[in-house]
Amino acid sequence: MRRLAAWWLGAWVSLAACNRAPEPAVADTAAAAPIVVDVVPPDSAMLQEAASALAAFLDASREGSSTHDALPRLTACPSGADDSPGPMLASFELLPATARADTVVGRAVVTTVADQDIDRQHPGYFITRVRVRSDTLEWDLLRTESGAWVVCNGLRFGLDTPDSLTAWRPDGATAATARALADSIGARR
Repeated sequence: MRRLAAWWLGAWVSLAACNRAPEPAVADTAAAAPIVVDVVPPDSAMLQEAASALAAFLDASREGSSTHDALPRLTACPSGADDSPGPMLASFELLPATARADTVVGRAVVTTVADQDIDRQHPGYFITRVRVRSDTLEWDLLRTESGAWVVCNGLRFGLDTPDSLTAWRPDGATAATARALADSIGARR
């Protein structure tokens, strides 16, 4: 009986200790154990391979690209991660990539010619505005088990809603005029 009472008392004291406010941490860096992470940062050859994968992704993302069918193998984000429409990509210029642990952060200056948004006044419809815009964007590039670099965590491109569900702005703009503008800008670079 004493053992049971001692056990209950010990359990109650432990429970009470768990429920009290945490004590402030003492800044004793000498006592802190180092955290060892087995990560091999990408070297310059890997950075170049990852940048090539980003270039392939961006090229396949251009409207009317002959490599558009390669997009699924060039990306690794879970399907449905970003179901919102993306802008229409006209051209891109890669910037130097950087390493962050086992991830490569790829950057590019992209020029887009149209933005598509959900029409909040008419559910199920979209508004697409034709306008030229340049932005510096980033994507994470991850290495797969097979050793290939794939794109994740960044803006996706492409107007993938039918014209019958799209209101174009300014008046008179169409998918064809936006595509012609994208082709014109892409040919200059």
